[in-house]
Amino acid sequence: MTQVDQYKGKLGFEIRDPDALSSGSTAVVDTLEEYGHSVRQFQSRNPNLIRLDCDHYRIELRYRRHPIKPTQASAAGTDSTETPLRSSLGVTLTPNHPDHCDVELSEMLLAMILRRLVEDLDVATVDWLHVPFTLTRDAFLGVFEDAETQVETQAEAIADHATLDISPVTEIAADIADSQAAKSSAPLSPQTTPEADAPVATPIDAALDTPPPSPQPATGAKPVANGRLRGRACFEPVEVTVAQLEEHYAAMLQSPDTRTTGRHAVEARNRARARAKAVMTQPRGSGAAVARLGGLLAAMPQRMIATTSHLLRSPQLRGHLHIICGATALLALQSSAAIAF
Repeated sequence: MTQVDQYKGKLGFEIRDPDALSSGSTAVVDTLEEYGHSVRQFQSRNPNLIRLDCDHYRIELRYRRHPIKPTQASAAGTDSTETPLRSSLGVTLTPNHPDHCDVELSEMLLAMILRRLVEDLDVATVDWLHVPFTLTRDAFLGVFEDAETQVETQAEAIADHATLDISPVTEIAADIADSQAAKSSAPLSPQTTPEADAPVATPIDAALDTPPPSPQPATGAKPVANGRLRGRACFEPVEVTVAQLEEHYAAMLQSPDTRTTGRHAVEARNRARARAKAVMTQPRGSGAAVARLGGLLAAMPQRMIATTSHLLRSPQLRGHLHIICGATALLALQSSAAIAF
């Protein structure tokens, strides 16, 4: 198999469409994801170039603007018409693993990408791979319409062929049924017996006489396979299970062991509450008096300091305090003979 490094296609526009690159990239991403190729990376560093990286391919979309370029476009190599092109959009499909890439599948993927672009954009011409001539928009889309028409025709032919194959079998079955009815209506002679003239059963007779199987309800029990139930048939309905659980719990609550256990639990709870209350209650008697006296003695120095500081900061005693301090200072100086009156 000849390995192809790149699969190329190009779309020509009669106008300059600045949104062709962004709209085309969206269409390409949707087409790739539709056919099972998720896009892992999207690069748009160049304003005229977008690169898409997916699992098996690298796709490049390059938009070019150029002066008016007359191009000969034809339907299938004949009846060419001159089309003036002002811009183009190139699509390049590069396999990540060329040695393990199928050429036909890659070409089909490129064809579907170009078809989506032609349907979404205002395309005038299409260049496909290395075909030596340029196709018009209608000629390119007409290829897909012809392929779809051929597929529908083949499907109808297959259906007609299946109907023709079935009709002879139906006629044979009808003939056998008529012969059986004729034999059953004819009188039996004395020499013949029903056992001797009984018709031989055939597969077609068995198929005609076998009644259709009656449908089973969806919620019913499933048949037993190898002595075991399968699927939801292994479980009872929810209502039955809830009723059984309620009866089981009621029996447990009414049992002597449960009542004894509950009584012991209540007694243990009462004892715990009594112990907690005894611990939280303040002790009384001589021990309590000693504890209160110790608390008062420990709090006295703090109270005295607080009372003194409060009095010194009181505005009513501030003037008197100054007089007392001044008199004390004069007495101290006089007693030390520093000042004589």
